[in-house]
Amino acid sequence: MNRAPGLEFPLRLDRAEDLRRVKEALQHAGFEEAALGRLLDIKDMSGLGAVNWDKAPLDSVSPSLRCFIEVFLRGRSLAASDLVAALGETTAAAFQSVGLLRPLHADRGKLVCPVWLYPVAGFIVASDRRDDPDGRTFSPPPDVVFPAIYGGTLRFLRMLPPTNGDALDLCGGTGIGALCFSRTSRSAVTSDITSRAQLFAEFNGRLNGARIESLQGDLFQPVAGRQFDVIAAHPPFVPAVGERMVYRDAGETGEDITRRIVEGLPGFLRPGGCAVIVCVARDTDQLGFEKRAAAWLGNTASECEIIFGVEKLLSVLEVIESMRKRGENFNAEQADRLRARLEAAHTSQFAYGTLLVRRNGGRNTPPVRIRITPDCAAQDLLRLLDWRQQSRAPGFLEWLSSSRPKLAPKLELDVRHLNCDGELTPAEVVFSVRDTFEAAIKPDAWLAPLIARLNGKRTVREVYDQAAAADELPAGFPFEAFADLVRIMIERTMLVLP
Repeated sequence: MNRAPGLEFPLRLDRAEDLRRVKEALQHAGFEEAALGRLLDIKDMSGLGAVNWDKAPLDSVSPSLRCFIEVFLRGRSLAASDLVAALGETTAAAFQSVGLLRPLHADRGKLVCPVWLYPVAGFIVASDRRDDPDGRTFSPPPDVVFPAIYGGTLRFLRMLPPTNGDALDLCGGTGIGALCFSRTSRSAVTSDITSRAQLFAEFNGRLNGARIESLQGDLFQPVAGRQFDVIAAHPPFVPAVGERMVYRDAGETGEDITRRIVEGLPGFLRPGGCAVIVCVARDTDQLGFEKRAAAWLGNTASECEIIFGVEKLLSVLEVIESMRKRGENFNAEQADRLRARLEAAHTSQFAYGTLLVRRNGGRNTPPVRIRITPDCAAQDLLRLLDWRQQSRAPGFLEWLSSSRPKLAPKLELDVRHLNCDGELTPAEVVFSVRDTFEAAIKPDAWLAPLIARLNGKRTVREVYDQAAAADELPAGFPFEAFADLVRIMIERTMLVLP
């Protein structure tokens, strides 16, 4: 394979003592997210590209942290003498021993970092750079390892379910998913199709002293015969066009890898386990993505609960335009061919979000789609699954009738009035919420006062009975209908239980 100059894997895995010394030096200097976020005025490490370095108060930090910021975050060269002055000879030598620093080709008295090194999720992670450290023309190899600090990856990390069992991070790249799992899991495995990613993940595990197993191969192939309690993936999802890039391209319609992951779940996900896939997926003229994913599970679909949390919807043209804006290398003719290909596959739109599959042992329930916000995390989707399971249990109606829900803090009510015989009368009410979920319902206008009485003090039955006694209900409106509305509003986080 032809590579751009200087992009052979540059790091050393066999220097345990030097790796320990490097980690301690970085931690001692404060090379961590919270401190750097305050210093650089960014919310998280995904904001590095927007930092105004001319105004960053680097003179206010220690010489060691300033060196680390310059050489690792900014990718600049550093005088070897400055590094020794800041760290001492032994520690400075350790950074070179493990490959994190090497001489600049044009000036051997200066050092550069051949990778990108940054803190994320409480770890220090290395991945490929976005440029050439020696300032030459940069052409990334097809197996370039994607950074772990871009917005999509940070969102993926929020979607990792908690587990104390066995966890698998597919399409692992830097191994950041497995690193996060390693905090609580019995075992944490990361796997990627490229040997370069396998090496980066192995290095990151050793640098952080984390117990992870880094494997190389095509999706589930390296873990044949094993099963897991949690499987997570953030697969490539860009329709292939132009020059192929492993970290990015995903077949003719952009979902080949996602489909193969879902199809493999029956053989690798334990009963009671869950899988999370953050992806861009297709809705077709016939079926939404969550229903198509259920079909990919085959007979195992009857054993699974499926939620697709959608954060953003995109038209075919919007997807193509976003690819071109990101600098993908294809011309107008290729764009037209891609559009025709997607339309021939009956693509109606694309949906960006999180597919959660929980293998629950035979409760055949239809897949569900919800709207989520960037604040949504795995625990929110799991709570939704738990609530849906609880609502199907025997005795649920009796339990709900004695519960005392209250209005969610971010619940909003919009009322549209009409002029009826000279008086403004409520004609339409809309309850909406935007928190971890984004939802809206339009009940009959007369129901709004009843819902407003759910204040955490009255039971659901008491609110209904009081309204019935005050003749506020239409004839034939049963308690079961009111309880079902309450159930839906709890499910959509419009009402909360104490």
